[in-house]
Amino acid sequence: MIRLVRRFRFVQMKARCHDAQEEPTHMNPMKRILTTWSPGRYLPVALAALALVVTGCPHNEYIVELKPQGATIQRTLTYSTGDTNELSAIAALYPAPGSTNANGGLVIQGVFSNALPADVGGAGGYTYLPTNLGAAAFYEERFRGNDDLAGMAAKRARAADQMTDLLLGWSRAELRRESDYGKLRQFLDVDFRRDLKNLSDYWWEGQLVSNYKTNANEEFIVRFGQYLSERGYLTIDDLPGLIREANSQDSKAMRQRIQRLVARKMGVPDTDPLPARLAFLAEDATMEKSLTNYLAGTDLYQAKLKQWKQDVKLKPDTKRPEPGEEMDEAYKNLVDFDLLGSPDHLTVELSLQAAPVHSNGQWDEMNNQEIWNTYLGDEAHLPVACFAIWVQPDEAFQTAHLGKLALTGDDLTSYCLWRKGLDADRGGVWDAFVAGLQPGADLTNQLAAFRFPDETKTTGTNKPSSLADLPRQLLEDALKPRPAPHPAK
Repeated sequence: MIRLVRRFRFVQMKARCHDAQEEPTHMNPMKRILTTWSPGRYLPVALAALALVVTGCPHNEYIVELKPQGATIQRTLTYSTGDTNELSAIAALYPAPGSTNANGGLVIQGVFSNALPADVGGAGGYTYLPTNLGAAAFYEERFRGNDDLAGMAAKRARAADQMTDLLLGWSRAELRRESDYGKLRQFLDVDFRRDLKNLSDYWWEGQLVSNYKTNANEEFIVRFGQYLSERGYLTIDDLPGLIREANSQDSKAMRQRIQRLVARKMGVPDTDPLPARLAFLAEDATMEKSLTNYLAGTDLYQAKLKQWKQDVKLKPDTKRPEPGEEMDEAYKNLVDFDLLGSPDHLTVELSLQAAPVHSNGQWDEMNNQEIWNTYLGDEAHLPVACFAIWVQPDEAFQTAHLGKLALTGDDLTSYCLWRKGLDADRGGVWDAFVAGLQPGADLTNQLAAFRFPDETKTTGTNKPSSLADLPRQLLEDALKPRPAPHPAK
C-alpha cells in the first residue's frame, strides 16, 4: 500500500507502443484517473474508476500457425521477444531447433500427433479420425489461465474481507473515540465489505464477457457506476470533476472527496464543513503516516516481521517487509488486474481446405484459415480456449458406393466418431460392407438388413437394435430424395 501511495506519476508508455519511452502528454482522462492515484489510497472513490478496463500494448506476441497433415499437424510458433530463458524452454518442446527472426525472437516448427506442446503455456491436442467415407479432425487447446472458478471467487472474497478489515482497523485507530464513529464502522463492516465483493465480481465478469461480446466493458462500467451511484459513493455530476482533477493531478481535491465521503458515512451533512477530526486525511504526508503507523502494528505485519528476522539470519540480503504489503496483495487479488501491466497477445492460424463445422474462431475466406486473436490472462483469469472441428469427405469413394456425396458436416463427424469406436473385428466387417455397396435401388435394403455377425438378424417385421443403427440412419437420411427447390417468383 505504501509503495502505491508513494507513486504520484503518469504511467510511461511501453517502448513497443512508441519509438521511445516518454511521459504521455495526452493520456485518456479516465485512464489518468486510474494511473495517477493509488487505488488503495483513494479506494472509495476509485471503486468507479477501477471498473474501466485499460489494455496496454502486449508485452509478448505469440503467433501459432497450424497446418493439418492427415494424422499429424504441423505447428510453427513465432515468438516476438528475446527472453533467453523462455526461448530455451520453448525450444526444448520441439524436435528440432528453431531460428532467430529479425526482431530477436524465435521461429520454431515441429510436427505433432495427439498432444501439442505447451509452448505458450497450457495444454492441447489434435485428433484425426479417418474412415472410408472421409475424415473428421478435432483441435482444442487451452492457453494459460485458471479453470478453478470456485477457488478464484474464494480468493477474491478473502481479499475483500482483508482489505475491509484493514480499513476498519485504521478507522478505529483514528476515530474510535468519536460519538458518531459507529455509523462509519457499520458502513465499512457491512456495506463497504459487500460493495468490494460486488466490485470484484463485476470486474471479473466484465472481463469474461468482454471476450465474447462487443462493448461489454462499457456495459459493465455503466452497471457498476449505477451501483455506486445508488449507494452514495458518487454521482454522474462528479465525473467532470474527477476528470479535471486527474488531468491536473489535483490530489488535494481527491482527498477532499474522500474526507467528504467519510464524513457523510458518519452522519455529517454535505452542507456542513468538514470535521476537524478528519484532518489526518487532508495531506499526503499525514495520511501516509497515519496508515503506516496502523499497519505496522497489525498482527499480520508483526508476524511477517518476526519471520523476516528469522530468515535474515540465514540470508542477510532478505528484504525487510513493508507495513503495507498485505494491503497491496489484497488489492491485487481483489481486482485481479495490473494497472501498469500489459498482457501477452496470441494469434492462432489454422489452415484448412474449407471452413470448420464448429469453432470459436473467425473464418478468413481469403486465406482459408480459422483465426483466433486474443490476449492471454494469468492465474487470475479463465484460460483462453480455442477449438475447431472440421471434416474432409472422400467424395470419390462416396459417389462410387453411395451414388453421391452423402455425408458431410455434422453427419460425417458423427459417422467418424462412431466408426472409430468399433473394435478391430467389427471395424473390418463394417468397412468391407461399405466397400461392397453399389448405387442402385437395392442400396437402402442392404443398409436396412446389415447386422454384425454376433447380432440377431432381421426377420420380417422383427428388427432388433444394432450397433450399426447410427450410421444406418445417417446414410438412409442422406440418401432420401430431396424435394426440388421452388422456382423463384
